[in-house]
Amino acid sequence: MSDMLFENLLAEFNEDYKNAEEYSDWMPDDGEYIVSIIKCAKDTSEKDGKKMAWWKLTARIEAPQDEQLNGQEFTLGFYSSNNFGILKGQARALNSGEVVPSLAEADKVFESAIGNVYRVKIITTTSSKNGKEYTNCYVQEKIATEGVEDAGAAEAPSQDTEQPQS
Repeated sequence: MSDMLFENLLAEFNEDYKNAEEYSDWMPDDGEYIVSIIKCAKDTSEKDGKKMAWWKLTARIEAPQDEQLNGQEFTLGFYSSNNFGILKGQARALNSGEVVPSLAEADKVFESAIGNVYRVKIITTTSSKNGKEYTNCYVQEKIATEGVEDAGAAEAPSQDTEQPQS
């Protein structure tokens, strides 16, 4: 390939490079974490003539007491129509244990997980088939956050309340 052709390709692909999400396979150590879902990427692809729908959830660790972990992002999971059992189980876990009866509803559950807070468990296992280590993230429970910020305000009387005249 000539240098000029190579330079033209660099220029042609530069915008895609700038807009690409940086890949990271970092995962937290095994254990339990409080995380918020910050992104749900989804798309379709085709391999060997087989069509597939997929979802990739990105989580952020919420650990203000741990400077090194707080704010770290990682892939919570990659789910596809190639394995409906895993996809269905994760949709149910994200949906507070409620069964998700259709793929369209599972899609809504994945999208609506953005902004929600969950307790997750990270486990690394070694495959008996190939001896490789795999790290997986399992949603344990959705943590209720609605009304948490307002709960204290409801208990305290307002400073502007008029006092009865005697």
